[in-house]
Amino acid sequence: MTGTTGYVAEPLPGDLSGQQPGPPTSRRRSLLTKIGLTIVCLALAAMWIYYFFFASTKAAYRIDDAAWRARATEVCTKYETQRLALVDTAGGYIAKPTPEQITQRADVVTKATDILEAELNELVAVQPASDRDRELLAKYEGYYRTMLRDRRDYIAQLRRFEVQPYTETLEGGGPVSNLLIDFTTVNQINKCTPPGELGGDAK
Repeated sequence: MTGTTGYVAEPLPGDLSGQQPGPPTSRRRSLLTKIGLTIVCLALAAMWIYYFFFASTKAAYRIDDAAWRARATEVCTKYETQRLALVDTAGGYIAKPTPEQITQRADVVTKATDILEAELNELVAVQPASDRDRELLAKYEGYYRTMLRDRRDYIAQLRRFEVQPYTETLEGGGPVSNLLIDFTTVNQINKCTPPGELGGDAK
């Protein structure tokens, strides 16, 4: 008996030559989905980068009342002149001060803090025009009085002859004076910025 027997080779594992490509519509939909997800991810990344590195919250401290800002500069200039007339304490922390040095420093810091408190009292005695501005000033006053309490605590510490560096209450991840600096900077009332040291030194 003669004849031929047909033989069809089975595809090897991994051989996709025998498979038919999916429908064009399905492939196009999958590609568009990937592109859409990529755009969304890039947009979210850009938003967070802007939020953390470029967006500024300092404008939220801006008081719109220009007359109040001008008066604030006059008030703070007057009290700064008084404070700068005090003995300079810019030498900072002394490792082994004598009792006389400790007492002198406590006296100077007390006088400087009294001046700062008088400055704040006069500053808030006249309120800005709008409700929003008054709310901002109230926040500034609250932070400032926190700083004043910190200074009073330091003075009491010196009076007990406990020699430690001056520290401030933390607000927003940093010393409270940082918020005061932000406020005075954005409102262009730099004379009202809290001093960098405790006594009669320049800012």
